[in-house]
Amino acid sequence: MADTDHIDLDRLRHFIPFDSLSASHLNEIRSRIQVIRVAPARLVFKRGQPADLALFLIDGSVDMTDASFQVRHFPADDDENYLALDNYPTHTVNVISTEATTFYAMERNHLDLLMTWTQAAESMLDQGEARHHGDWMDALLESELFSQVPPAKIQSLFVQFEEREGLLGDVIVREGEAGDTFYVIKQGKAMVTRQIGTRTETLAALTAGDFFGEDALISDAPRNATVTMTSDGTLMCLGQQDFRDILQQSVIRSVTAEEMDAMSEDGDRACVLLDVRLPMEFKHDRTTGARNLPLTELRRQVRNLEKDFVYVVCCDGGRRSELGAYLLSEAGFEAYVLKHPDAAPSADSSGAASATPPGGASAPGTTL
Repeated sequence: MADTDHIDLDRLRHFIPFDSLSASHLNEIRSRIQVIRVAPARLVFKRGQPADLALFLIDGSVDMTDASFQVRHFPADDDENYLALDNYPTHTVNVISTEATTFYAMERNHLDLLMTWTQAAESMLDQGEARHHGDWMDALLESELFSQVPPAKIQSLFVQFEEREGLLGDVIVREGEAGDTFYVIKQGKAMVTRQIGTRTETLAALTAGDFFGEDALISDAPRNATVTMTSDGTLMCLGQQDFRDILQQSVIRSVTAEEMDAMSEDGDRACVLLDVRLPMEFKHDRTTGARNLPLTELRRQVRNLEKDFVYVVCCDGGRRSELGAYLLSEAGFEAYVLKHPDAAPSADSSGAASATPPGGASAPGTTL
């Protein structure tokens, strides 16, 4: 049985990456989470099956049987129950419920995006800066438009935003005019309206964390609605050309494990393998021969790394390693992403996102 009701956000906070999210962000992703209840003695998933859903054990217990037929009993109150159950892209064990059991489930692809964007946003904030300054970054995660942006470009994307004050009554975008800017409301409120003949129709009310104008980033179509500030506030603005330039940049290269070994043997520079996952993830599933340097730490320490080495970056899903390789490349290092043999590409071969997003996340029926 699956539903999206009765999600205990306090319980969810016991798991990575939800423990690091703001309350507003947790509320935003609530709709992405399913509650799955399983009766006793039911097969939850089997070894070798693609793990399309990440399952978090909330209540009850399961038995996990590995390839050697070793069985581990795993209750919800186990000290190691802080990640998705059998947290791999392909399941490594058979899991059977031993009592009535409850899971929270999220699409693994979206979970990977969540962890990438969350760590990227945190790395942009100075230590001690108020958490609410990152909430507008959190909101971008839920946009279908921005889910198309390769994680390698997130760093450049955020630094291009410019802050602008908006006063009560200011018209930010006007219906029929050309559009060339994307906006996120950092503070304040706004109203979306459209002219229907001689009548003005109200389409939506916007508040902190909401965004609009995404169509202007990819097309020259005129605005199809007007947005007016209904309070004093602050907007974060991104120009069309900046966004296009970011998409067109391509600094990410990938290598297979075999190619990395060949580089080490044939070249005059040693390869260093960096795993950019969180420490608890790395502890749970160590990458052989890798040094654990989470994304947030990588940004702080990048200038202290030796440039005599070639760096190959890995994670569990590909997106965070792309961002890590981008940070290294931007700092002048030779960096690659370790390509998983079964991994699906997160962008096209150039590293750029699709030029046509599937819709965006502004007010319904409004692309602005």
